[in-house]
Amino acid sequence: MKRHRKNSDKLSYVWEFWRIPLLVFATTAWAGQPPEQFFEAKIRPLLIERCISCHSDKDPDGGLSLESKEGWAEREVISPGEPKQSLLIAAVRHQDSSLRMPPEDSGIERLSENEIQLLEHWIREGAVDPRSSQATHTGPKLRPRQFRITQQDTSHWAYQPIRDPSLKYVDKRPSEVVDQLIDDKLQPMGATRSPQASPRELVRRAYFDLWGLPPDSEAVITFQNDPSDAAWSLLIDKLLASPLYGQRWGRYWLDWVRYAETNGYERDGNKAGAWRYRDYVIDSLNRDKPYDRFLIEQLAGDLLIADENLSIEHTPERWKEAIIATGYYRLHVWDDEPDDTEAAELDDLDDIMVTTGAVVMGMTTGCNRCHDHKFDPLSQVDYYSMLDLFRDIDPYGLSKKGGGGRGTGRISTFLCSEQQLSDWRAEQHTRIEAIENKIASADESEKIALHEQLKQLREQQPPFDQALAVNPPAHSRKATFVLARGDYQSPQQQVSAAIPQLFGVLSHGHLQNAGEGDQVKPQAADSSSHIPMRNRLDFARWLTSPHHPLTARVLANRIWLNHFGSGIVPTADDFGYTGIAPKNEELLDHLATQLQRGGWSIKNLHRLIMHSQAYRMSSQAHPEGNSAAREHDPENSLFWRQNLRRLDAEAIRDSMLVYSGELTDKSSGPSVYSSLSAEIQETANPVSLSNWTTSPDDQQNCRSVYLVVKRSLKDPLLESFDFANSHSPVGQRPVTTVAPQALMLLNDRFVQKCSETIAKRLIQQSVDESPRIQQLWNLIYQREPTQDEQTVLTEFLQKQTEAQRSELSAWTSVVRSILNSNECLYVE
Repeated sequence: MKRHRKNSDKLSYVWEFWRIPLLVFATTAWAGQPPEQFFEAKIRPLLIERCISCHSDKDPDGGLSLESKEGWAEREVISPGEPKQSLLIAAVRHQDSSLRMPPEDSGIERLSENEIQLLEHWIREGAVDPRSSQATHTGPKLRPRQFRITQQDTSHWAYQPIRDPSLKYVDKRPSEVVDQLIDDKLQPMGATRSPQASPRELVRRAYFDLWGLPPDSEAVITFQNDPSDAAWSLLIDKLLASPLYGQRWGRYWLDWVRYAETNGYERDGNKAGAWRYRDYVIDSLNRDKPYDRFLIEQLAGDLLIADENLSIEHTPERWKEAIIATGYYRLHVWDDEPDDTEAAELDDLDDIMVTTGAVVMGMTTGCNRCHDHKFDPLSQVDYYSMLDLFRDIDPYGLSKKGGGGRGTGRISTFLCSEQQLSDWRAEQHTRIEAIENKIASADESEKIALHEQLKQLREQQPPFDQALAVNPPAHSRKATFVLARGDYQSPQQQVSAAIPQLFGVLSHGHLQNAGEGDQVKPQAADSSSHIPMRNRLDFARWLTSPHHPLTARVLANRIWLNHFGSGIVPTADDFGYTGIAPKNEELLDHLATQLQRGGWSIKNLHRLIMHSQAYRMSSQAHPEGNSAAREHDPENSLFWRQNLRRLDAEAIRDSMLVYSGELTDKSSGPSVYSSLSAEIQETANPVSLSNWTTSPDDQQNCRSVYLVVKRSLKDPLLESFDFANSHSPVGQRPVTTVAPQALMLLNDRFVQKCSETIAKRLIQQSVDESPRIQQLWNLIYQREPTQDEQTVLTEFLQKQTEAQRSELSAWTSVVRSILNSNECLYVE
């Protein structure tokens, strides 16, 4: 006991010695933050996480609410500027035995010293709190501390059955119903849709939407001569039939599932065969594989093999697709040297859960790992019940001997039959055995060569293609427990695989007889409200069942978003309370209904949207006829006009290759490594550069979707134009306007090379300036230049010629300036 007290005294002395410097350091670090920013970054999350579950406006323990400024001001628990005089600080420091938060018998962990210091700093700086009371609060409300499914939950728009509004318009085609549903929202405000865009604008819009590439001037002229509905339909069919379509829309899916070909972290090692998953996605979209099948293959392809009796001998293509599709489970960021392999495995599963929830169901599930969702009807039990579905997946990496590192484990699969692999290994064993026998009788000079042969044989990989994949489970899944605060060392109740309780309540109609405002108490984990699932195949089929309220809605919204630049639901990955509800639910339900009714055909949904007059509207506001729309809906959330959209990073790069005539026809295979500038090589992580093997020049002019996606080292041109972050799902890329974008288009070596190639073609095709300008306009803008444009460009060309004293350099500057123009970079 004496020794323990002595050590304790030492620790106390060390803490007191460092306490004041640490407080000074913390205060200094926070001192420069504006009070509102400090509150939003530090205090609001702390109150939500630690306090508001008990002290909310709706159900305030002790009559104290910390959900709004009015709540704590009314109870006078905070004295702005004086933390020592504030009852809140006294309570969280347990200075008074009669006033302790949280109470000692509550089972809730006390606030840490760092958390208390945050509160003290906030109060010392004036306790700035921009929140208002719940009476005026328009955002989502926190859930009750005790989790339960409420009447409000089952009434939330996204969880309602999908209803077909076209039944009201039996005399209209599906595309006409789209227009009618938009008109129904505009008419009460006296607004109308914008007129149709010009034929040229429509052709450019269709090409960039479906191919991500510009049309040639001939395609524009053809449609200008015949802009009929029949011609428009033929154009859409032509674009959808091309393999270029899958290359465009496959990239969207890769954004959503955070596709990359490396693991991330310091070493950022390669994911063997990841490109096969990319090719699978592109090929599936080009063949218009039904979306339900597309999902099932990715979530449970390894289980489909047994369920549908697939084999490489009898159904080779379907067998390979089912295996390659499960590469979905290997796309996440992966730490090859974690501090704790058990925690790292749960991190991997959490990443899969978060991605699947967001991409397929539009649900946010990440916070449920540690606690019940603060807003949506998802409990911590729901989270671990769903996570149990994925416990049969072979972990991405297996433990290494010694240390906390993880090897690559069984992360890939040979695309051959078990018999073929077994035969090869038997032959290999025979070869190795023969050499070992030779070594036994060989002289010393021969042994060196034989040992080298033996080494090479043992290191030799089977001569079969490999794909990033999961294998059919050879073991039962691990037991899954609810983990207190997400800590695997604090297991609580055991759970079994099931879908969230909410969907069981909806399915079984537990609330049919509930009164307005009634609440339903939570059901036990094994009750009828938790629908059990045997495995991932059951789960995938449940997701794609016709009665699921989310899957079809989420996909339909994503397709609309990428045709209009904005979703019917603006928050593509969040259909819950923290997302933004649609202003036209019927429009979304119409699209979802048609998607399911059309056999989950994504191409048919493209046709439906693009045949509508709404899609063909001008992006101009047309002030003479749309004053009401501009007044009542300035954000265009009701889609009374099209949206002006900037091209994404890949379309910008690929278009330059089209204009220069350098785009290759690569459509599959291993990814291409682009050239990196000297500046990038000098500043990049040497470890990242170590496995960057620059591809030959003649391979680098492929479409951007075939460039390698390395998490720690991105193509500078693509990154400057908001290329997707591959660490998490990206439902919609941000569209930024920053100075480096213009600088990149003016100075980047790739842009310079394309500009020079175009300039050479112009010089070779014509001697005079005027025809060259016309050719340049037709090439990039697909139209003739105006007289003013001719004049301005001629003057600019003369100045460039005088300054650079080279015709090629002058024309290269001209081309580069055109590539930097809004008309080149935006789609009307």
